[in-house]
Amino acid sequence: MEFLKLEAKGFSLCEIVKLLSEKYQTSERNIYYDAETRNTWQPVLTQLFDLDKARLVVMNRYDFLYRQASLHFQTASEAQKPVYLSKMVEITDRLVALLGLETLKEKQEAEKRAVSVENELAKNEPLLQSLSVFRK
Repeated sequence: MEFLKLEAKGFSLCEIVKLLSEKYQTSERNIYYDAETRNTWQPVLTQLFDLDKARLVVMNRYDFLYRQASLHFQTASEAQKPVYLSKMVEITDRLVALLGLETLKEKQEAEKRAVSVENELAKNEPLLQSLSVFRK
């Protein structure tokens, strides 16, 4: 976990290796080995976290920020209102993305395209079969 946290904070691999090897009094090679094999251990480790719970925490934070921006918008001067309105729109966009609502619309459009393609293939199937007979 500490490896992942340091990486998320922007530390380079060399810095991470040096810090962790000193902290845990192990060889740098052990830390490099962990970095090389992370594709096996990281998925297992990150599955231990409840992503739904994390999503709720983020949603609650966005909700709080939205309410704050809304409150400031109501009491702001006319010159300041666009700033708070912009923040409210930005928070809404992030919530929509977090909840996957944009992808729902994209999925519906993809399903419509798939049905259209299947219909076209069904129309052209006799032609394709006649071509395959002709090639034989």
